[in-house]
Amino acid sequence: MAAPNETMLALVLSKDGLLPEGEALSGAIRRHLPQAQSPETSVAGGAAVFLVDGAIAAIGGVSEPAPIAKDDPCVAYAWHWPEAWPAIEGHAAHVVVAATGGADAKSRAHLLGRAVAAVIEATPAACAVHFAGSDALWPAAVVTDVVSKGGDEPPVPFCVAVALGRDPEGGVSAITKGLNAFGLMEIETRGYREDPRELNGFLLDLAGFLIESGDVLSDGDTIGPDADTKIIVRRETSVVAPGQNVYRLYFPTQGHA
Repeated sequence: MAAPNETMLALVLSKDGLLPEGEALSGAIRRHLPQAQSPETSVAGGAAVFLVDGAIAAIGGVSEPAPIAKDDPCVAYAWHWPEAWPAIEGHAAHVVVAATGGADAKSRAHLLGRAVAAVIEATPAACAVHFAGSDALWPAAVVTDVVSKGGDEPPVPFCVAVALGRDPEGGVSAITKGLNAFGLMEIETRGYREDPRELNGFLLDLAGFLIESGDVLSDGDTIGPDADTKIIVRRETSVVAPGQNVYRLYFPTQGHA
């Protein structure tokens, strides 16, 4: 089992190149993270750094586009946002947001989400957010809305992404990305025959359960959305990502249950 990542990163893309600064940024930080405290020592380079419950958040503007291309997976597989590339094409700058330390990965993810929401508020032309751990790209407005409604919970839809693909036999393959940051294995399945959107939702719900509960799935356990559905969990080597251990799900429709 991988150790949780001590640092979580996100990039907030600015369409017009204007970066957050001064009172606009500090005021947004106070609103989204009222418990934030400034460190006693200053940081070179103009980055905004603050402490929250033993964790550190850092915000730094870059007057260059983010290193994202049209054929990168975060764009090419953004099925939830078909207009992703037109929305970010030609953006002129980005803001790096980092969260490190703290009690655990859940608290870091929560801090990252709140800090990102503060940056979006202070950046009127913010158009998108790229979450490094999940390699997921989302509209800035959606991120703000989800984070604001999430309370003290980590923003799982952004921390974990689901990559969907077609099997040669016509079914759907899926693997999550982002659970490793929480010290957990990724979730994988192949040969899914139902609506891929339902699979995406189920895997995100399962990811949220694992983030909350920890590594509680044993090899051979069965799970399901209801008492009649028996999905077998195996702890196996990934087929989609060779060399990586995963929670492999076998759905009844795959003929394995």
